[in-house]
Amino acid sequence: MKLRSTHYPATTALLVAALMASSAGAIAQVGHYNSKAEAKKASQREERKPDEPVAEERFPAATRKSPHLQATKNGGKTLTEIIGLIQAKNYPEAIAKADGLLATTDNIYERSYASQLAAAAAAQAGDDAKAVGYFKQAIDANGLDNNDHYVAMHNLVATQYRSKQYADALASIDRLLTETGSDAPEYIALKGTVLADMGRQAEAAALYEKLYMRDPADKKSLMNAVALYQQAKNFKKADALLTQAQGKGELNDPAAYRALYVGFINAGKLHEAISTIDEGLAKGVVQPSPDLVNVYAVIAQTAYGNDDSQLAVDMYGRAAEISSDGEQRLNQARVLLNEGRIPEAKHAAQQALDKGLKNPADAKRILAAGGK
Repeated sequence: MKLRSTHYPATTALLVAALMASSAGAIAQVGHYNSKAEAKKASQREERKPDEPVAEERFPAATRKSPHLQATKNGGKTLTEIIGLIQAKNYPEAIAKADGLLATTDNIYERSYASQLAAAAAAQAGDDAKAVGYFKQAIDANGLDNNDHYVAMHNLVATQYRSKQYADALASIDRLLTETGSDAPEYIALKGTVLADMGRQAEAAALYEKLYMRDPADKKSLMNAVALYQQAKNFKKADALLTQAQGKGELNDPAAYRALYVGFINAGKLHEAISTIDEGLAKGVVQPSPDLVNVYAVIAQTAYGNDDSQLAVDMYGRAAEISSDGEQRLNQARVLLNEGRIPEAKHAAQQALDKGLKNPADAKRILAAGGK
């Protein structure tokens, strides 16, 4: 007689790991300016001599030519005042002063810079809708050098994302990548984050896979790729990535091991799953836990459903050894009883009773069973 599933943990589908790592690190820190440095830059722009070196270009492959414009003396003074207001967390007045400058100046550097500062103030004040508008205005005015221009674009993406304007955020990050020719990890990861929240998991997974292939030490990208491939129901690809990492000795955290052995279980590769668990235990990366008890029990249940009673006995035995109660030992006793191994079943039932059961009656029935 087959074991009834009601005696056992939930199906293996419930073992699929929820691995999506937070991508917040990929999101630009909107409005977090170094106020002193920005004030100095704003006040000194108009004083730079024609032959004075400019800051190193962060985007040397950009199709846009950096204008390297300057503020007027009065405009630079106002910009410095706006930064002071932001530093003092007086965001409404900072925005008002920026609006005043925007209403009176034709200097496109001042217009871009004032818009960027207003965007920062709005973001700090929690008004993302207003921040988006100002960031767009800073970009459209086209007065900043490339370093500041594309930082403003990056912050626009982040603010659009935070506002759940995913389609707009994707368009903005694609523009950033196209115009700069950059493949910087933070931009690729940001695009992956946006795609994932748009429900385009397979595309997002491919981007995180690209980052991991470029840097095998980047386990965050590996686990993001795995989780997203799983969400896209491409379990074969997720398992292949993890197996590849395992083969190179690159698995070194519990989540990665769990994702791999759960993938093997869901694929019906029980012996590969057990081998992976054993490897993780030997390394000390995988630890005995209630979750591992559940994993062993699911392997046992699956094995018994596949008519591999000995593997079921062994796996329930493993689960029983690290369980805090006698339930898994009782499951083992049931398998043994069903297979006609009466003395072993009775021994397991007694162990289950000794460790504690919710319903001792089942174990007592096994102990009372006839036969040898």
